[in-house]
Amino acid sequence: MAKMICFKEDLSLVNGFDEYMSRVADEIEHRQAFYMYPQARTIIKSHLLPRFKRADITSNDRGIIYFLYGDYHTGKSYLLKYFCALVETVYPDMWHDEITPIIRINLNNHINTANQLLIFLLDKLGRPVNHRVFNEWKKTNIAKERLQSQLIAHLERCGTRLLILDECQKLLNARNPNVPDIFELLKDLSTKSNWNGALCTQIIMCGTKDGVPLLEAADWIQGRTRTIKLHPLKKKEFGSFLFKIYRDFISLGVSDEWALVDIAKDNRDRMINHDVALYLHKRTGGKIGLAVDLIRQAVLLALDKGRYFPEKRDYEAIRLDEKDYVMTDIVKPKLKKPKKIKIKISLHDRTCKIKNCVRNHNPYKSYPPLKQHYRRKHPNIDLIFEDENE
Repeated sequence: MAKMICFKEDLSLVNGFDEYMSRVADEIEHRQAFYMYPQARTIIKSHLLPRFKRADITSNDRGIIYFLYGDYHTGKSYLLKYFCALVETVYPDMWHDEITPIIRINLNNHINTANQLLIFLLDKLGRPVNHRVFNEWKKTNIAKERLQSQLIAHLERCGTRLLILDECQKLLNARNPNVPDIFELLKDLSTKSNWNGALCTQIIMCGTKDGVPLLEAADWIQGRTRTIKLHPLKKKEFGSFLFKIYRDFISLGVSDEWALVDIAKDNRDRMINHDVALYLHKRTGGKIGLAVDLIRQAVLLALDKGRYFPEKRDYEAIRLDEKDYVMTDIVKPKLKKPKKIKIKISLHDRTCKIKNCVRNHNPYKSYPPLKQHYRRKHPNIDLIFEDENE
């Protein structure tokens, strides 16, 4: 095979960027950063951390099940991941080979009964159930009790304080007739009297708002659930959030001369570029996860093009999933309803008072058909009845 000749001026097409730029891009691609914001701080301090600390307090036999919910990309899963990392950093002595204080599991669409949920959890925890043994348990109607006792025993051995079940909208399916049985299982798992020792694993659920109606209607665990909604950031909070992302990327080696932030005349103070910030807020709807992903992709795109900073055209080149958010600048005008015409009628009237109407000269025999005529033929007419009996 003949050797292909490459011209020197064409080598720049595949030469790529320098080694330093490549290292920055690789670090960004393999990095999962979480940027703290006020609501996340409140949830961690007021709900998640107390649940973690009080897992071995036996003063109350009724455990609380928290359900974190919100729209897609509002930062639910990232918040839970970051909380796990925080706890492991602060309490490093609690993590050993056989001890796992926090376990986080993603659920799937194939869980329809309490037994299926127990089998799924045991399988994820490395304790798969033998199908022959399970069939024997089913014959004597003790399958749920045996599976539940195995799960509790394993969580006790691991010293698990929090069991985080993510993607729970897949579990809380309104079409699932066995949802009550699943809720009854969650109630049993959060009841300390079903446990052997002082430690009782607290349950944290997480998912989209699709699971909220069933959770609130679960009378059989009334008083055990607490719902926490994650909101998209308002414009002011969103600006502070962008500053944190900006500083993080700068620390990785991205140039500080990018369109998100303007440098003041004294070259010291930096302030947010309101035009770009407003554009990003409209593009993402204030959703934390979506904003982080959009900026991350824009930075990588700029690095691919040989620039150390992203520009607005880089953001515009990133296509977001239509299910997540679609930006629109078109504001639909509010339709003004036509004002109704007021007409007085009495028991003595038999003809329509609208001049062009066929019934203007063709009277009805009685009063009730005249009222029906107005309602059918002239719905924009507001009838005023002069007679008190009407």
